[in-house]
Amino acid sequence: MNRKEALAGGEAFEAVERSSLSRQAYNQLRKALMVGELQPGQKLSGREIALRLGTSLTPVREALLQLVAEGVLELRTGHSITVPVPTRAVYTELRDIRARTEGLGAERAAAIITTAGIKELADVHEQLVTAKREGDYALALRCNEAFHLGLCREAQMPRLFRVVESLWTQMGPFLNFLYKGPEGWPTPKGEHFHCSVLTALKQRDGAAARQAIVEDIIGGGAGLLDKLAD
Repeated sequence: MNRKEALAGGEAFEAVERSSLSRQAYNQLRKALMVGELQPGQKLSGREIALRLGTSLTPVREALLQLVAEGVLELRTGHSITVPVPTRAVYTELRDIRARTEGLGAERAAAIITTAGIKELADVHEQLVTAKREGDYALALRCNEAFHLGLCREAQMPRLFRVVESLWTQMGPFLNFLYKGPEGWPTPKGEHFHCSVLTALKQRDGAAARQAIVEDIIGGGAGLLDKLAD
């Protein structure tokens, strides 16, 4: 599935095929986390998820427990599985690791990305801008994830990409806090960091691409710190 197809889907959950049901349920749960479809503190019902996926409870339960084992979800007393509620310490740790890994990906991508690849990222960014302007924050989160993962994919470093995916699985739900409150999604002053990334890619300037995506990760989420508990 390419980035445009992912964005057009509307929801991260889709009916799964009968083969490899646990793996498919696992992948779709991960995607739902990455795009912020699952909220911090949300209690996850295996039966409800199984109904949405069109499968039985067993593969969903296996997928949820795998995510618990990876530290992405929490198993609480009474066997309830929930999306963790973020703290500043957890957020800043994930943020700083993302800055290092996505920065490396951006730098490598600048050297090899095609014109078509740059255009696809630019199109995703325009969808993000439109979604924010129209107050469609769920779509904005999906577009933001698609831009960052798409940029990393262009680096053609599959092991790095898997690390970044794992970080987004943990980070995605946190980003819901960006637009909670009457102020909505924060609007960066001056040019959007994604635009700086795109300019650096067009110029094949790896150092500038790294700096721009790091500034986006650090500056774009600065408002989150005030909304998170210690």
